Amino acid sequence: MTRSNFAICFYCIILASVSALALTNGYKKRISIVTGANGYVGKEVVSVLLSDAAEDDCDNEILCLVRPNRIETETDYWKRVQGSSTRATVKVLPYDMLDGGKTITEALNTAIQGNGSDTNICVYHIASVFGPSEDHIDTAKDNVKGTKDLVEALANFSRLDCCRLVFTSSMAAVRGSGQTPKNGEYYTYHDWNTQSKLEDGNWGSSYQWSKAESERIAWELAEESNIPMVTICPSFVFGPPTSGADGEGDVNLSSSFSITLFGQWVRGESPVQSRLFVDVRDVAKAHVLAGNRPEAIGQRIIVSTEARVPSQEMAEILGEVCKETGLSDPEKVSFDGDFKGGAIPIGTREVEAASRLKNILGLTLVPVQETIRDMGRSLLLAEESK
Repeated sequence: MTRSNFAICFYCIILASVSALALTNGYKKRISIVTGANGYVGKEVVSVLLSDAAEDDCDNEILCLVRPNRIETETDYWKRVQGSSTRATVKVLPYDMLDGGKTITEALNTAIQGNGSDTNICVYHIASVFGPSEDHIDTAKDNVKGTKDLVEALANFSRLDCCRLVFTSSMAAVRGSGQTPKNGEYYTYHDWNTQSKLEDGNWGSSYQWSKAESERIAWELAEESNIPMVTICPSFVFGPPTSGADGEGDVNLSSSFSITLFGQWVRGESPVQSRLFVDVRDVAKAHVLAGNRPEAIGQRIIVSTEARVPSQEMAEILGEVCKETGLSDPEKVSFDGDFKGGAIPIGTREVEAASRLKNILGLTLVPVQETIRDMGRSLLLAEESK
């Protein structure tokens, strides 16, 4: 057993019963703090939190942490989306993951201001930088530093007894490119990426290293400080961007790597590639369920389909969407048939996920074909409405 896996197991035994009691004793207010709340996953998490709040018995407050230059835009956005909801309030606060924990500490202090011991707080740490960049090594190091500073800020929080951390990791932390699974067949939550390195000419390897290193550090610090924590490890995230009050996707998400890549596929600008992926709506639900369920504490949860969909099948679905909407030429949609998979061939089981998602979170994933179809339609319709 590796040090990381031992830490998780030991941590699980010590904290699970104590934290479950603390977080299910009944509370009158639930406060959710979401870093990276204006991003592709973050925005969907806030949407799920708002939806759940409408059926909740307690008052809900959601603190959306975004970059300072996004405060006004995001405040206006959530005012439109929230409408007349009385069970939840949304506040948008500044967040800088490289400020040594200053803004997350301020958010935590805002959360407890005027609230008593019957308040439950969950921090969803989603913020991270992903995508090609010239300074990707520095970016990777920044991702790790941001994680370390946030977890240390939580460790010093005066109300840690009523707080939980849901940490967004990645399948990149589970395995590196071409890495063989520990059991020789498919990856599980026991696997860790031991292969990816900081490399000058490979932004993908640097990013993968940052996710594995960030999660390791998060578990170590959580164990040391008795922080109730869950990690969510999604594969490549796809799916329709969350919609605003007018039903249209948020144009501010257009810089998302996933949305950019998928848009190129459906417009025929680049060949469709086989991916191990998951619907953004399921990723968001997994986060919120992990923040609510006592049995999730101390768990490392992979959120993903279990096998890659062949690129040809994906291209056929997107071609159908183009034909149905009449918004793009289906003949332009092509696929990359050369890639046969990494350590595990395309179409065979690559990861164990479904049973743990069901048993721990009560979650069943959206069918892959539905995700592809919904995202294709969403992106084409969004472009048409511009």
